Amino acid sequence: MTAAKLLIRKRMLQTQGKVRPICFVQAVVDPTVQAALEVHFATETLFRRAAYSQNWPEGTIKIPAPLAPSLAAFLKNDACPEITVKTLLAGQSYQAANAWEMMSFELIAKVAFDNLLELTRTVGQLDRDIYYVGSASGADLSAFEADAAAEAPVAQSSDAAA
Repeated sequence: MTAAKLLIRKRMLQTQGKVRPICFVQAVVDPTVQAALEVHFATETLFRRAAYSQNWPEGTIKIPAPLAPSLAAFLKNDACPEITVKTLLAGQSYQAANAWEMMSFELIAKVAFDNLLELTRTVGQLDRDIYYVGSASGADLSAFEADAAAEAPVAQSSDAAA
């Protein structure tokens, strides 16, 4: 299986007598995974403007300081596109009003791609049994069991004294 990648093309485009920045993004994934995504998950939203317009969730790409004001305005603007599995796999372009808006679109495309990667992990687990053993690591569990074993005689002796 080949590693998924996000193709990003930024160009200047002559349109309606003006030169405007344009950004094109397209996810390139393994053909088998792409087929499963297109058949079963094409309409899944990878980036929804409303989910990010009030705050930037912990763990997403860090917003560069110079881009923050433009990104905040872009996310509140109705022109901010939603990105779905279908549009990211097929390729999605955005004609921006300025370079900052183009960079904002690029950043949200990267967030959408990270969300696509999470979705592809789930697709890779289809038709398989998965055993979840909890979120504690083996070292944490061993330390807990050792503490519990050490405290057991102390608890028993205090119960006997009472």
